[in-house]
Amino acid sequence: MATPASETMPPEDESQRMVEGIKFGPLIMREGVSYKHFLTLFFISFFGIAMMNTVGIMQTYILNEVLQIPQDQQGSIIGSLLIFQEFVVILLVGLAGSVSDRLGRPPVFAAGFFMLAIGYCLYPLVSNDTPVEVIYQLIAFRLFIASGVACINVMLSSVANDYPVDKTRAKMIAGVFIFNGVGIATLPRFIGGLPGRFIEAGFDPIMAGRFAFWIVAGLCVMLGVVLLWGLKPGAPAQVSKREPILATLKVGLGEARKPRILLGYTAAFVSRADLAVVSQFLTAWLVIEGINQGMTTAEALLKATTFYVVIQAFALPWAVIFGILLDRVDRVLGLVLGMSVAFIGYASLGALENPLSNWMYLAAAFVGAGEMGANISATSLIGKEAPDRGRGAVLGMFSLLGAVGIMVVGLIGGWLFDNWKPVGPFLYMAGSNAVLVLAAIGVYVATRQRPSAQPATIT
Repeated sequence: MATPASETMPPEDESQRMVEGIKFGPLIMREGVSYKHFLTLFFISFFGIAMMNTVGIMQTYILNEVLQIPQDQQGSIIGSLLIFQEFVVILLVGLAGSVSDRLGRPPVFAAGFFMLAIGYCLYPLVSNDTPVEVIYQLIAFRLFIASGVACINVMLSSVANDYPVDKTRAKMIAGVFIFNGVGIATLPRFIGGLPGRFIEAGFDPIMAGRFAFWIVAGLCVMLGVVLLWGLKPGAPAQVSKREPILATLKVGLGEARKPRILLGYTAAFVSRADLAVVSQFLTAWLVIEGINQGMTTAEALLKATTFYVVIQAFALPWAVIFGILLDRVDRVLGLVLGMSVAFIGYASLGALENPLSNWMYLAAAFVGAGEMGANISATSLIGKEAPDRGRGAVLGMFSLLGAVGIMVVGLIGGWLFDNWKPVGPFLYMAGSNAVLVLAAIGVYVATRQRPSAQPATIT
């Protein structure tokens, strides 16, 4: 589950006093933010992450039903597309933020959904030509989706930070996060069931897949229009001067000399990959299993999205549980706990004889809890350890290494999927989480604050 709204924005200039505006429960908005503006943000938050994740859920239908790609070649395609998408996102997030500072948030936010719509219109039209031509087509279509993901990721974070006053910003971000989670836990089941419904209505499987993608594209267009209508127009006030990226990288790398910050960077590499491996490889693995057990592609996709929803449904309450727990323990110990649960979840997937059996519900529950625990504990650790001076650089390096982790799991996971077995990407993540647990224990032992020695008593 992606959580872009949790990113930290630069602190405001103290000379710029926030004037309080409307209130909604515990939330207090800045002056000029209306009920329409922030309710639009919550509405979009429900759909945003789910719309971005649709390509990972639905592309396996295209690979199996439309292109009929051999099962032992699908992993490398999925991994390569994931690497390409993350590379494009890294290149565009800074540009999207800069443009929104000048033109305003609504046009950039809406452009993200319009880009998704174009990508989802084109994706099911890929033709079954030579393998090289198929890859080129998928990459070209994925470029639109990746561009949309970059814009939406940045804008979700930016708008969530723009609207509230400082003292309720954390509550506002938590609210956006909850709407993200509810959307991810409900919409994939509806989207994954669309091909089967069209087949039942008499359409052939290829057209059923196209109609499913086009419905998602229509939803994205609707969301873009809502954003143009409902968000606060204009550009936000500029509150800080941005440092050159090379200077930022230098500061962030320099802080890696501190063991706990280095551990936080490593946790970003692993925890972001935890999210990616579920969104990109789970559906592909379960659809292949379903086809091998005699299901149609549409039936297998519906079954796969059921387990995907279970994972996200269990992730949501664990966000609250880990959030409360992490404020009461050393953040490194919190990381040990979060990554341990993630290890149990991914390892349990490898222990399943039949991943479509009822035992998968239990494994999915652990995966959801571990996925959330790993990401919250990693973010909490770096937030605690990042210094006030150079904080933005450390958080930027944290995000960059998270993106690298996603690209690496795309490369290694895709190879394991094709050349070993489809559960391979998850066993790779189990091993990665286990190594991080051991590293975190070592850092805790080396850096924990020991009680001062008591002076000897003279008798």
